[in-house]
Amino acid sequence: MAKKMSSEDKINDTTLHELLLMMDARLKHIEDISADNRAIIVKLVKQSNQVVEFLKQLELEVNDLEYGIEEPPPFGANLPSDKLEELKELFDDFKEKKDELKEFEKELKKHKGKLTPGQVGES
Repeated sequence: MAKKMSSEDKINDTTLHELLLMMDARLKHIEDISADNRAIIVKLVKQSNQVVEFLKQLELEVNDLEYGIEEPPPFGANLPSDKLEELKELFDDFKEKKDELKEFEKELKKHKGKLTPGQVGES
């Protein structure tokens, strides 16, 4: 252990060299500790990633076994053909109205300056 120094002590080359050596030793010790901590953190991250992967696998297997989960059938596979036809018509109407609304929005943007809010006119 190094000798204790007080504020009245004169620092000469020898004591300065001793102080620098002590500081160097302490810094090296801190570097070693941080390197050890870094290695431990890397190991913990790898281990936690492995645990997460294992739990994902386990969760999927449990769900499949418990509930007999299979791939869902494609949409409309168990619907009657008349219902599928109605859905197709509804979808086509939706697409058509969506296109009409886009055109209407374009027209509104063109004539934005000519419109007065709250005023109803004749067509």
